[in-house]
Amino acid sequence: MDEEKVRENDVTTERPNPITLPPDAHPVDQSSSEHGSEDTFLSLSPDGYSGHKNVENISISPNVDKNGSNELLEKHDPKVGSPNVDKNGSNKQPEKNDSKVGSTSPNVDKNGSNIHPEKHDLKVGSPNVDKNGSDKQTEKDEAKVHHIDTAAPFESVKEAVSKFGVIVDWKAHRAQTSERRQYIEHELEKAEKEIPVFKQKAELAEQEKEQALRDLDSTKRLIHQLKLNLERAQTEERQAKQDSELANLRVQEMEQGIADESSVAAKTQLEVAKARHQAAASELITATNELEETRKDYQILISERDSATQKAQEAVSAAKEIERQVEDLTIQLITTKESIESTHASHLEAEEQRYQEAKEQDEYAINLDVEIKQTEEELEKVNEQIVLAKDMRTKLETSSGLLRNLKDELAVYMQGKVPEVDEDEQFTRKDIQSGIAVAKKELDEVKIQIERTNEEVMCLKTTATSLTAKLESEKKVLTDVRKQKGLGAGAVVNLESELKRTRLELDNIRKREKEAREKLAELPKQLRKVSEEAEKARSLADEAHSKLKKAKDAAEEAKTGVDSHSDRLAAIQKQIDAARAQEKIALGAINALNESQSKSGKKNEDLKGAVTISLQEYYDMSKRAYAAEEAANKRVEEAAAKIDEAKDSEMQSLNKLTKVNQENAARKDALNAALQKAEMAKESTESIQEELKKRKGEDGGETQKAEAAPAPRVGLFKRLSQKGGLDAASPSSTPANPSPDTKGGGPDANGNADESATEGKGFFRRRKKLQMPNVMPKMSFINMKKKPLFGRNSNS
Repeated sequence: MDEEKVRENDVTTERPNPITLPPDAHPVDQSSSEHGSEDTFLSLSPDGYSGHKNVENISISPNVDKNGSNELLEKHDPKVGSPNVDKNGSNKQPEKNDSKVGSTSPNVDKNGSNIHPEKHDLKVGSPNVDKNGSDKQTEKDEAKVHHIDTAAPFESVKEAVSKFGVIVDWKAHRAQTSERRQYIEHELEKAEKEIPVFKQKAELAEQEKEQALRDLDSTKRLIHQLKLNLERAQTEERQAKQDSELANLRVQEMEQGIADESSVAAKTQLEVAKARHQAAASELITATNELEETRKDYQILISERDSATQKAQEAVSAAKEIERQVEDLTIQLITTKESIESTHASHLEAEEQRYQEAKEQDEYAINLDVEIKQTEEELEKVNEQIVLAKDMRTKLETSSGLLRNLKDELAVYMQGKVPEVDEDEQFTRKDIQSGIAVAKKELDEVKIQIERTNEEVMCLKTTATSLTAKLESEKKVLTDVRKQKGLGAGAVVNLESELKRTRLELDNIRKREKEAREKLAELPKQLRKVSEEAEKARSLADEAHSKLKKAKDAAEEAKTGVDSHSDRLAAIQKQIDAARAQEKIALGAINALNESQSKSGKKNEDLKGAVTISLQEYYDMSKRAYAAEEAANKRVEEAAAKIDEAKDSEMQSLNKLTKVNQENAARKDALNAALQKAEMAKESTESIQEELKKRKGEDGGETQKAEAAPAPRVGLFKRLSQKGGLDAASPSSTPANPSPDTKGGGPDANGNADESATEGKGFFRRRKKLQMPNVMPKMSFINMKKKPLFGRNSNS
């Protein structure tokens, strides 16, 4: 990292002096276009940019021919974007010169000769440029300088570099960058390993510092004690000097014979002793005072220490009490939170149970509707069978009446003839009796069937009434449950608000929570009384909820992934924009260098303040731009792939969500349809009951009408005998008012048939052929109609 920073500083700070090359110093041949053959520099002038950062028109075009001679092209057309080369290889330039320049590229003719200006140094920047970017040169100098525009603008930095004959080895550059990264990572690892070592060293240094501070304090104390000892020694030395001087004086006086009373030394010694005594006394007094003050201070400090210890103990006890209170309050808060969560959970469970109960009731209503429809269909079938039975009864009654009339006519007809007994007559009479017995049996079966249908209709009525009663009771229970749930939700809200306001009302809140719990505990007991099919619906609903949650989680994950990918895309797009901006800046710099080079070809003396940039630095800049562009492209591709994956996952989650929503919608539709069917079932049950009552009344009226019907007509046998055939006497021809009480010719009809068996031999043979086939198919038709009612066998 330090090496890269140093290199960047070198690139930004160093401004090498421009290098000028004479035209004959470095002859350039065709091999000059190879890698690294051109020793050319790009120069940037500090005065080349105005205050508004307007870049001068720059052109870079080393135009060299085969022999190494440098020729200056005199004229330039700004409107032409490609080299003007004729077939013979000579470059034809336009007559006029314009200051506007688009871009540059080397001018190469067909023979491969390059044409460039006379001087080979590529310098840019002129001191004769004002702040607004206008050139202050004279018209003569402008006439000498000519610009070249031979090709379209560069599309990329790599293209510009390749046109100048130099191609960078990007693989080597990548290898160098990878080596640098490895070296930096290695250094980082070393630094991370050395960090704890330096931490230990810092701790040891801090310990040594503390020890040094302690030693310093001890040395300061020793120095203070030594200073006191020095002062004492100095005072003792002074006193000793004074005593020695006084003793010398006294000795001199004694030698001179001076008495003690008149001696000056003795007086001075007394004065010195007195002064010393006073000083010692004063020192003693000050010392005692200081001792007393220190004792007082000590006592004050002891009292303060005791008070501080008492205060500390009180603070510790208060802190312990506060901690206890805090613990109690936290426990209370936790309990209240748990109670609130439990109330919320119970409330949610109650809502789910209510929803499940509604579903169950809807399903129950659907089942009721289906059963009611089945009962309606069965009732319709029974009604049809009743109608057919009534028709058959009327036909049987008419046929029995006809049989009686025929028997009477036969008895009247056969009274005048001789009784002749024949086997055929006995056979026909037996057949007639058997047919009548079969008809009676079938009539009995029809009656039994009608009774069964009536009983089943009554059972259906009772079930319908019981179901309606159950529906009403369940509706009442649901209304009660909803009211109780509304009260529970209000209590929970009140509890939350009271918890936030005050902590003193925790007891009341607990009581209310207990009441709410009791109410919510009673709710599932009441709700569990519904049918066993609710468990299946609950399991299905739980599975649907789990699928919904999974789908929602997947959708949220997909959304978060999409958001993260979008953020990464935005960052990558910003990096791409920055790289493109750098590329544009580099292209503008190259164009400015080219144009300034073309202007300042013959003005080396005026370019003392110019700053040159070597091709190596330019190549480094282009490498960096290319690497940044490649990295940005890679990031864009990775981001696009991740976005595609996120879109796929999002589509899958959306498909799952749509499926779950469709299932929920289908279930809701089924519930609504069930409710509607339940209502229709109630209405249909009521209508069925009314129709049954009406039919019972109509059956009673028909029986009364049948009793009041007249007797059948007489003389039918005579008309049939006159016509010579009995084809018109079929049993299908019914009278206007048949009598329902005959019922197939009772025992009286059988007795008459036995008495008149000997009369009308040929008549009964023909009657057997005509009447029995018409009666028996009717009976078989009735047997065919005997289908199971309500999904059960008719024999049950």
